[in-house]
Amino acid sequence: MKILIVGTDINSILLAQYIKLQDNSHDIYVTSIKPEHSKFYTQINIQEGDIQSLNDFVKYNQIEFTVVTSQIAIINGIADVFKNEGFPIFAPLSESARITFFNSIAKKIMYKLKINTPRFGIFDRENLATEYIRRSRFPIMIENDFTLLSRDYNIFDTFAKAKLGLQKVFDSGNEKIVIESYIDTNPIYLYFITDGYNALPLITTERTETEKYKIINAPSEKISEKMRIHILQNAIYPLLDDITKYAGNYTGIIGIKIKLTRNNYYILEFYNGFQSYDFQAFLSILNEDLLSLLYDAANGSLADNHALINLTDGYSYTVALNNTEIVSNVDESENDFTESNDDNIKIYTNTAATRTYAKETLLDFIETITNRNTIDEIVASEEQKVIRI
Repeated sequence: MKILIVGTDINSILLAQYIKLQDNSHDIYVTSIKPEHSKFYTQINIQEGDIQSLNDFVKYNQIEFTVVTSQIAIINGIADVFKNEGFPIFAPLSESARITFFNSIAKKIMYKLKINTPRFGIFDRENLATEYIRRSRFPIMIENDFTLLSRDYNIFDTFAKAKLGLQKVFDSGNEKIVIESYIDTNPIYLYFITDGYNALPLITTERTETEKYKIINAPSEKISEKMRIHILQNAIYPLLDDITKYAGNYTGIIGIKIKLTRNNYYILEFYNGFQSYDFQAFLSILNEDLLSLLYDAANGSLADNHALINLTDGYSYTVALNNTEIVSNVDESENDFTESNDDNIKIYTNTAATRTYAKETLLDFIETITNRNTIDEIVASEEQKVIRI
């Protein structure tokens, strides 16, 4: 099959490699901007937001299937154009994907559908936002609304600090902001694949982040099967049904960020696709024909051919390190873990039958290429998160 992957991020590269490794006969083209030659795919020099040129490329090169990881391409309507042309594509329509680009839209829909989310307010005027925080219980979180370029948020524990933070957000050119109650627990991410009618759970991840590194544990032990089914039935399906009424089917990956309290869960926001490095963690334990899964979802036959997503019984542990933290080189080919590069970041993923062994084995290796302080910081940060939850 001739496949086009539209994206310039690490996920587009990982996707191409994984599909090619599963079946070497595929011809894969990627809109990667990285100056590299790969045995897995052919680079094409088309900007991810240039929908007309991408459309022409598919038409004249007889591309049989397109998968989109690019947020720019999605918001510019690549799925709308391709579906009008009759080109199979795995990506949501631009209107249906707005819940992943605008916090205000996501919050309003959750409120309408009675989906658990922290108490919030949406404001386009600073004076009204100031009055809201004056009456709020702290801590609170102030977020930007349009998240295509970045999801920016800050947490404040006093009115004085929040008021100054509010001024900075509006002075930065944000026309609208979201203020919500802050839940002080570590976030968990859940991912689902959907054809717009049905949805299947993919994976759950937990993240620990600092400026030096990011750690992803998958799957999360804090999300039971019962809770995952509850979220699917009481959040994902109502959301998909509502989107279909006004925007058409949402086809693609939909991720949610949740926080747990002692008695409940709260959904904070939605994502189109995987967060950075979660995709590598997912692929490391996937035991499924990925291309078939994406193609069936794009064609509305997800439930017909897939009762569930097959994953290995093991656990995945991923560490993304700034290259500045790597102080020595070793022969990585002698190890069983997966490694990839994302600009100035090196990502390592190890899988094992137990979470502890996956973690310990990978940290033993990372200690050989960094220094003891980095390992101590990683261990301490994860222990701190566990205590807080």
